[in-house]
Amino acid sequence: MTEKKFLSFILTEGIILMILGLGMLMLPKLTSLTFGIMICAAFFVYGIYKIVNAALTRNYTRHFILNIILGVILTVLGVLLFFAPRFNLILITAVIGVYFLLESVSTTAFAIQTRKTLYLWWSNLFVALLQFLIGFIIIMGLPGTAFWVVGMLAGINFLIAGMIMISLFISNKYVYNI
Repeated sequence: MTEKKFLSFILTEGIILMILGLGMLMLPKLTSLTFGIMICAAFFVYGIYKIVNAALTRNYTRHFILNIILGVILTVLGVLLFFAPRFNLILITAVIGVYFLLESVSTTAFAIQTRKTLYLWWSNLFVALLQFLIGFIIIMGLPGTAFWVVGMLAGINFLIAGMIMISLFISNKYVYNI
């Protein structure tokens, strides 16, 4: 593959990611619901796989009953969450909120540990404060935030990733005379 072709793939991927990201940002509720359904499907499919795999390999493993139990739990969880999409979104959003709260603690610890090493160590305290506020808003806004948080975060992620891919294309196109 030539550099020109490789860079064209990077540009194409960047454009697709940006379009998808903008779509997710315009329809965050639909994106969140779709994400929730995908998780339900993943639990269901993996649960069925665990059950079938345990049944087929029961003569080769000692704890195949545990795999069957885990498979049943995953399958039932997938079905229950599919029929309770609001609960599914609330659960996913709560986990995201807790993640931001825990990440703020980790960032604060990093800032304190590096205060004698890094010149702008205090900037991490600002980041930690933002992470805490995001987590706090997400948790305190439940159940209302459940319908847009996942879609907004996914959209922002896709949009930024697309912008980076396009930036990579632009910054390298003159190197390879494209």
